[in-house]
Amino acid sequence: MTLLIAVGDCFAAFLLGPVLAELRTRAIAYRLVAGAAVGELPGLSAELGSAAAVHRVDGPDAATTLARDVLPHATAVVTIGASDFTRAVGQAAATASLRTVHLDGGLRPFGRSNPLEPPALVHCVAGEAERLALAAHDAGRIVIVGDLAAAATAAVVMATAPTPGAAVVLEAGPAPSVDAALAVAGINRIAPPGPTAGAKAWIEHAVRAQLLVTDSVGWQRIAVAHGVPCVALPNAGLLAAGVATGLVTQAAPGTAALAAAMRRQVGRPRGVRLDGSGVAARIVDAVHTAPAEPAMALPSDGDATGRTFGNDEAALVALVLQRGTLNSTRGTMVTTFEQRFAQWLGSKHAIACASGSAAVHCAIAALRLQPGDEVITTPITDMGALTPILYEGGVPVFADVDPVTLNVTVDTVRAQITDRTRAIVVTHLFGNPCDLDGLTALAAERGLALVEDAAQAFGASFRGRKVGTFGRIGTFSLQQGKHITTGEGGIVVTDDADVARRVFLYVNKAWGYGDQKPDHYFPALNYRLTELQGAVALAQLPKLDGVVAARRQVAATLQQALAGVEGLVLPRDPAHGAHSFWKFAFHVDRTLVPGGPRALATKLQAAGIACAPHYIQKPAFECELFRDWRASPVTWLPLQHNPRRDRATAMFDRDRYRGALGGLDSVVVLPINERYTQRHCDHVAQAIRAAVGALRHG
Repeated sequence: MTLLIAVGDCFAAFLLGPVLAELRTRAIAYRLVAGAAVGELPGLSAELGSAAAVHRVDGPDAATTLARDVLPHATAVVTIGASDFTRAVGQAAATASLRTVHLDGGLRPFGRSNPLEPPALVHCVAGEAERLALAAHDAGRIVIVGDLAAAATAAVVMATAPTPGAAVVLEAGPAPSVDAALAVAGINRIAPPGPTAGAKAWIEHAVRAQLLVTDSVGWQRIAVAHGVPCVALPNAGLLAAGVATGLVTQAAPGTAALAAAMRRQVGRPRGVRLDGSGVAARIVDAVHTAPAEPAMALPSDGDATGRTFGNDEAALVALVLQRGTLNSTRGTMVTTFEQRFAQWLGSKHAIACASGSAAVHCAIAALRLQPGDEVITTPITDMGALTPILYEGGVPVFADVDPVTLNVTVDTVRAQITDRTRAIVVTHLFGNPCDLDGLTALAAERGLALVEDAAQAFGASFRGRKVGTFGRIGTFSLQQGKHITTGEGGIVVTDDADVARRVFLYVNKAWGYGDQKPDHYFPALNYRLTELQGAVALAQLPKLDGVVAARRQVAATLQQALAGVEGLVLPRDPAHGAHSFWKFAFHVDRTLVPGGPRALATKLQAAGIACAPHYIQKPAFECELFRDWRASPVTWLPLQHNPRRDRATAMFDRDRYRGALGGLDSVVVLPINERYTQRHCDHVAQAIRAAVGALRHG
């Protein structure tokens, strides 16, 4: 019985060198199989010192041949190279219940639909970037082993002093323009080895120069492994990781452009040579060591594991770059997104801006506050929803919250209304709608503007209508962790044409784009979203309903799994509303769960489950900028026009916020997302049950 190694392409065959050498050192028998994409593999056995013959498995009967002639004699299967052949081998091995390991993973083209990455129980990847790329797609165990290209080249080449001002050209076919560009750039070309030269000679050739010019992604990898600056020809595939190092750049078409790229790169210092030591040993360990059940890695909205990015976003970003217009005042992506978001929400106007904080700032600016005017808001919110009030000359006045929902209520808002109140800002915390019946009625009764901060509440609804459409203005955030994201970004929505005009101007430095005689009409900022962000937002939007539905399903699964756990108060849909579950926030009764949220969170975090006890460590009004309000003109000036300045703590009295203090003292927040599966939910629920049990029973 032997180890079966399936080779997907010629570069993969080269990368196998140190792995096969390690297998021979350990006296582990193996057999190589290859598909049509590998070519004839001339001299592979001799080049790599292998005693094994390469078995051909291709054509329409490949699957049958594998199942009949090859897999029955294998103890385990290793695949390397992303191709239809290696994927077929991986699937056949899985069907036969054989242990499968894939090497050099995490490098496939962007997007979940790409079919080339072979399935495997274990994936061996170069580093953290590759681990994240795979973690979003594959449930197998992922082992970081180091860069296999560095290991393979280190096995056949010694450190070589570069030839100053010279280039090595490695291309699949003739390209006379390369020689012409070298002449224009004044760079010498080093003559290649003979056609019968082996891998060692070609690798040594590649790293001799100060510049490598190629149409091969494989040679780009070798350039990065040895720190050699590289120019990829215009029609070549591009190694994104190489571009990130600065060692790889792609030339634009044309002799002059190619020559310019060569000149830039040949003057670049060589990079750090990657260390390939120990890679082969770690791979063989991964192949032959039965994997322990890995700790459950929960999807995170901080990276690809918990996000919905794919080919749609990549295609639209590429289109923006092809057009070359990145500014939204002349582009189309942002305006198209605004139109489609307004249609999705059911609002007449949507204006995109640079962040969720910018969205709130634009909304407050549209209210045209006078110095000292009061805006009632919540003490449990991001500071970006509070400082805009101050910057527009207003005074934030904090209403207490319900201790379970942590949302403001009609009664707590009413208690803060004075003759200086001009607006109410309500935050639908965690995606849970506030009581919009009562709050809209109160605002209308007192003639106040209602602003909805729906940054966390995409897709949440009240009486069948999406939140963000009940007030005069609604605001949303496109920050990294929100339901859809552009990294940073915001949206302001309204049905009021005058408000929409004011917001549009505020986003654009109050310059009247499209006006007959435009001018800067009032003080305002540049809060524009870029076309690159607009492209991502436009691709994210069609996924939003699915994201909300998935989060609601995750919450329902957790609710069911945790039902009956004494001492926990779980989040639910409000009366007449639908929660969109930006987070899963539940309360812990410390009389039933000793130690309360802090002790429970400590146990969950020890189990690898991220969570935030108390959500924020203190209500917003206790932050230094409010405690020391005389330290900055931003906080000091509005209060000069408001009688609250005569109070020691101008904007709050801690004893009046028992709901906020009590609610924060009991809450634990779980950062769920749309990538959670039943397995993730079961793991989290089991950990919570176990932690509660341990705390209750000592």
